[in-house]
Amino acid sequence: MKKTFITLLSICSLSLAVYAQKQDRPNIVVILADDLGYSDLGAYGSEIATPNLDRLAEEGVRFRQFYNNSICAPTRASVITGQYQHKAGVGYFSNDLGLPAYQGYINAESLTFAEVLKANGYITLTSGKWHVSGKDQSYPWQRGFDKVFPKNENGANSGAPGFGKVETDAEGYPLSAYYSTNVINAHAQQFLDEIKGESKPFFLYLAHTAPHWPLVALPEDVAKYKGKYDKGWFAVRKERFDKQKKLGILTQDAVLSVPDQDLYDWDKLSFDNRRSWAKKMEVFAAMVDRLDQSIGSLLEKLKDNGQLENTIIIFLSDNGAPAEDLVKWHGGARINEGPVGTVGSYESQSKNWSYASNTPFKAYKDYLHEGGINTPFIAWFPQKIKPNTIVQGTGHIIDLAPTLYELARAKYPKSYQGIKPHELPGKSLLPVLTGAVDTIDRPEGLFWERAGNRAARIGKWKLVSTWPSYSWELYDLDKDPTETTDVARQNHAVVSQLSQAYFKWAKQNGVVDFAQLEDKEPTSMRLFRKSKEQESTPPAFNF
Repeated sequence: MKKTFITLLSICSLSLAVYAQKQDRPNIVVILADDLGYSDLGAYGSEIATPNLDRLAEEGVRFRQFYNNSICAPTRASVITGQYQHKAGVGYFSNDLGLPAYQGYINAESLTFAEVLKANGYITLTSGKWHVSGKDQSYPWQRGFDKVFPKNENGANSGAPGFGKVETDAEGYPLSAYYSTNVINAHAQQFLDEIKGESKPFFLYLAHTAPHWPLVALPEDVAKYKGKYDKGWFAVRKERFDKQKKLGILTQDAVLSVPDQDLYDWDKLSFDNRRSWAKKMEVFAAMVDRLDQSIGSLLEKLKDNGQLENTIIIFLSDNGAPAEDLVKWHGGARINEGPVGTVGSYESQSKNWSYASNTPFKAYKDYLHEGGINTPFIAWFPQKIKPNTIVQGTGHIIDLAPTLYELARAKYPKSYQGIKPHELPGKSLLPVLTGAVDTIDRPEGLFWERAGNRAARIGKWKLVSTWPSYSWELYDLDKDPTETTDVARQNHAVVSQLSQAYFKWAKQNGVVDFAQLEDKEPTSMRLFRKSKEQESTPPAFNF
């Protein structure tokens, strides 16, 4: 009897310990936007209404510097695995270019955060854009997720939910029940309802398609911004820049980056052209607005379900705002079937408005200057994060995985299903999130490569090279965060140090000279890149 009592007591004690551990470990929500520029949130300087994300920023922490991989699929590969994109197998994009580092989908050695967290007792959920599958491999339901939307191959590969026929109103605008942002969010909330009785903690990866082109929005959201962008991109950029200084996102001595030579002069455009361009930004703003509304709805669902109290929420974007002009690229002029904003239209804000979206930085998505790789980053966790904190940060998407694993007290396995996983190259962001330090210290540096564009950062120094050039630019980001002054000629030793570190990293991660891969590049991507290289003389009008 005594032995039985002791055994029961031991079992009860163990059960209570396990229960306490489950209760203590936080729920985790990672929200990824698509093509959102650095300044497109109110908390980062925008005039767009984003009260829910602004609330998370005011009650949490914002990073001034948080880096991505400059374009969609490579960024997602790193977010999901904690690996540099080449190491994960997605070095170029979601295309197979014939080498392991460029196969276009996540390899087995790069464990997803769902695989690791599920093995450590988490319920794993995802809704939205995946975009790192291929050859019937690495779909989210194959890589550790318990609940997935959209759960079909086309949806996973294209990065867009497969809705079938989209219902529209009389003018061609989508009905709210069919609008992708609403649909992605609704499935995430459905998953939260389905698990709300569970004792296990959960992990939700919510990957929105907004505000990626084509520009399509709900009419009630577009109406809020009518006339707001009639002033043009130069004026909007200046207003955002001034607001960023007031918010503390920028220092008072910060300066704007130098504008591209091929940006259109707003004042020289015809009235009809200005109105056409302003409408594009009205629709883009409406897409960001609806994204924020969906996050507000998610917060309410978490609160109503009793799931919010012990939840950390992280928000970021996959790259800077894009330079793509669909009128010139991807057959946009031929495919476009309706007014901008409506279903069937095929237009983008292009680099003119993206120049404002990426305030105060230089360049765009796909490039490795700050405008392409520096994303807004917000983390909210009232239990551990001091409210309304702005830090330098200098985080990178490879840091998300080790951060989440530390939060979850999750063990990263030495072996998984008979495979030895790659080691994690990133660092936990917890010291910055909790206010112990202002920035992540990494003397080994950070590195990038995308379609021949290359960059390295060690300390305050950043080295950049833009394909097809092999020459290096050098910037002192402490003095010149907007990359206005190339100081490579004055600092040959620094250029040598960073370039050697870059080539060492490239070798370790399977990066090859892009000249070896250029002939394997998909035609549409090659034509787009060539068009960007050739855009040097500004035309008189936008069409």
